[in-house]
Amino acid sequence: MLSGADGLEPYLAEGGHIGVYDHAYRARLQEILAGDFPALHSLMGDEAFGQVINGYLDAHPSRRRSVRWLGAALGDWLRETAPWSAHREAADMAAFEWALGLAFDAPDAPVVAQADLMATAAESWPGLRFGFHPALTVISLHHDVTGFQQAVTGEREPEAAPEPLDRPASWAIWRDHDSLIAMFRRLEPDEAAMLDNARAGADFSVLCDTLSFGADSDDAAMRAAGLVLGWVQSGWVSNLNGDAA
Repeated sequence: MLSGADGLEPYLAEGGHIGVYDHAYRARLQEILAGDFPALHSLMGDEAFGQVINGYLDAHPSRRRSVRWLGAALGDWLRETAPWSAHREAADMAAFEWALGLAFDAPDAPVVAQADLMATAAESWPGLRFGFHPALTVISLHHDVTGFQQAVTGEREPEAAPEPLDRPASWAIWRDHDSLIAMFRRLEPDEAAMLDNARAGADFSVLCDTLSFGADSDDAAMRAAGLVLGWVQSGWVSNLNGDAA
């Protein structure tokens, strides 16, 4: 290599030593994505998963200093790219696994105690706005992929492939404040709509209006208060003034 430019040519030529390093680097990226999406890997099988990862890396090469965010667009890419777009359960699984990872890695933030919520004066409730913990994510899925994912991560054989839902449903994913475990649950449509408005900055009076269509206003207020209490008990709420956590 000290003999001049000619001595460097074997190391720079296509298919030479740099090609070996490039192959090893790509294999490492594939390994990272397999670790981020184990249930998707199990759902698709080795061959299809390998094709997906190669296609995804071609479309979304690593451009960040940290590979933690390498798989951020995989769910969207699967949903939009043929032939994988015909298999919506794959996109749903990728979105769910990514959301679980985000919940686990999210920064810490305070959580509102139930006692603080209950101590809020009745006349203050209509103007309450809620700031949410950064670990909380809400996603919409066309398949219930949760059972399959839990079986794979629990090293059990999944009983069946994810079933399609009659209509898309919303799931909340968050990190438990005490155990630091990523949690999830399916939201009823009215709670999903109310939570969406709350995260957009609506106050409690508007949230009650979200639930009041076809229902008595007092019943809607009770339902809304019960949902807010559940959010606080789950550690979703970081403050009662609407500030970002």
